[in-house]
Amino acid sequence: MILIRKFEPKDFPWVIEIERKAFDEHDPYFYMKFYETCSDGFIVAKINGIVIGFIVGFLESEKRGRIFSLAVHPDYQNRRIGSFLLKELINVFKTAGAVEIILEVRVSNIRAKKFYERHGFIQAGIIEKYYNDGENAYLMKLNI
Repeated sequence: MILIRKFEPKDFPWVIEIERKAFDEHDPYFYMKFYETCSDGFIVAKINGIVIGFIVGFLESEKRGRIFSLAVHPDYQNRRIGSFLLKELINVFKTAGAVEIILEVRVSNIRAKKFYERHGFIQAGIIEKYYNDGENAYLMKLNI
């Protein structure tokens, strides 16, 4: 059974492990900053007491939510866990009064782009050299 709930400090080691397996782009301790500043948008998925995925988002403005990161441990992918996490964060943003959500996806990450499109996101632009390695990003947007 999958449990979806807000991040708690005891989840930090699992989040770091998932981050390193999925991206290895962000300073892992950046996630503690998210917990301190916008904990409502930091959500984890657990199975049998183990964190197997997370999503982090925040209100960029009164009406716009922004997804910073979504990751599921490779051993638990393709089980709709990412969808559960995304839907939970969308509800958090709706409750807070947001009317749109934005995020960035690497141009090379076709799988992620298709995932977000299945959930109603559309490509709203391209951001040149968005990532540290110079890769471009798709700007994705969802009206809620």
